[in-house]
This record gives sequence, C-alpha cells and structure tokens, in this order.
Amino acid sequence: MVDRLNDLLNEREFLYGMLCRDATLVDVELMAQAGYHIIWIDLEHSHQSTSEALLLCRFITHLGMVPLVRILEPTRTHVQRLIDGGAQVINLPDVRTVEQATHFVELGKYPPLGQRGVSSTSASTDFNLGSNIGETLKNANEASHLMVMFESDEGYAALDSILAVDGIDLVTVGPMDWSVGLGTYGEDAKAYLNPKINHILTATDQAGKIATMTVPNVEQAKEYAELGVRIFFLGVDVAMKRKNISDAVGVFQADLG
Repeated sequence: MVDRLNDLLNEREFLYGMLCRDATLVDVELMAQAGYHIIWIDLEHSHQSTSEALLLCRFITHLGMVPLVRILEPTRTHVQRLIDGGAQVINLPDVRTVEQATHFVELGKYPPLGQRGVSSTSASTDFNLGSNIGETLKNANEASHLMVMFESDEGYAALDSILAVDGIDLVTVGPMDWSVGLGTYGEDAKAYLNPKINHILTATDQAGKIATMTVPNVEQAKEYAELGVRIFFLGVDVAMKRKNISDAVGVFQADLG
C-alpha cells in the first residue's frame, strides 16, 4: 500500500502523464522507459473494458508509475472494482454538485471517511488486511486518491463547496466538453473559459488539493505552473500514434510521391 503519487510529488516539483484510450502493455512499458509518472486510462472515451484497465493498472504499478482511471459515472460498479483492483487514482468526469462529490467519496473511501466495502483480498491492500484492520484501511485510504473534473458552468458555480469535500484530492478541467456544451468554439471559447480555468486551478492549490491539466506545449505548462499545477498530461496516446504514423509516411510521400 505505497502512496506512489505523494512519494513522487515529494521527490519532484512536477509530474508528467499520458492520457490513454488504446493502451497496450508495450505502450505502457515504453512510457515508463521514457520517464512518465502517471498513466491515465480513459474508460469514458475508450473501447477498453474494466478488466483490461485493471490488468494495465497492475502493470503500471509494478513499473513504478501511478495508474489513474477515468470512470463513466460515480457508481459502486465502476468505483469499487477499479479501486479494489489497484487503480490508485479514480477520476470522475463532469462533476456538477457537492452531492456528486460527496457520493464519490462515499464510494471510494473506507469508513469513517466513506462507505467503501471491505474485501480481504484487494490489490489495494496487498491482498491482506493484516492483524490491524483499522490501520490497514486507514493506510489504504491515504494511498488511494479521488479526482474530479470541472466541465460545465454548473460545476464551476459549485467550485468552493466541491473543493471543501474531504477525500477529493485532485482536480482538473475538461475545456472541450465545457465549450461544446455551451456551443462555443475557438477563440470565443478560450476567452470565456480561460479566466474560469485559471480560477479553478488557483482555488484548487489554495484549498490544498493537487491541480492537474492536459497541456499542448511547454509554454502553456509554464503558465499553469504559476497557478499551482503540479501534474501535466502531455496528450492522448491515439493522437500521438496517429501523428507519428502519418509523419513517417508523409516524408516519403512528399519526396518520392
């Protein structure tokens, strides 16, 4: 029950991750070799199953990285199986109310903080509750983390109350769904969302939570770092594969036809 996330944050000022929607074992091993710290497995926008995600989680853990899984919705079916199976961070998309955040904690944390069911053979407790069950569950609570995504005006309006929920450790923002939901795109979306995103990140840092963001370049990462962001996700695996595949043949097509 190693709290790998906080161990890494204590060692480094910034951590780097990849958002994966089609991850293979080879992909994950290459990311470990490259120096990534967190692998985000996206079950919201992916064909991969819970079983596949759990196998990846164990592999990610044994490579010394942190497995993060984005769920579809805050239900026992999604949260309990993933966290029991070794997901160290569970990410709830599109949080809108303090009630949702509170329910998320109830599902993801053992008593007294939540109401998570106890298994005697959970990967999150190294398959052994030990002789002091209370201490084991306390350690397991500390070694697992719950993350919420702000993706709407409704969620933004509830920001302060959501940040006050004990058990929510990490925060990020989903600008795409937020802007699309408003019917706003391009520069208009940036003008509307950027002040709100900056406020969310600053408030997260001030609340003692961990702010994370997906970034397109180093310049954007530097701006977010000034607002307290500690974890940066550097893109999506499928998009990165697509670019590399296209670039490889594109050079030959341009030169040889």
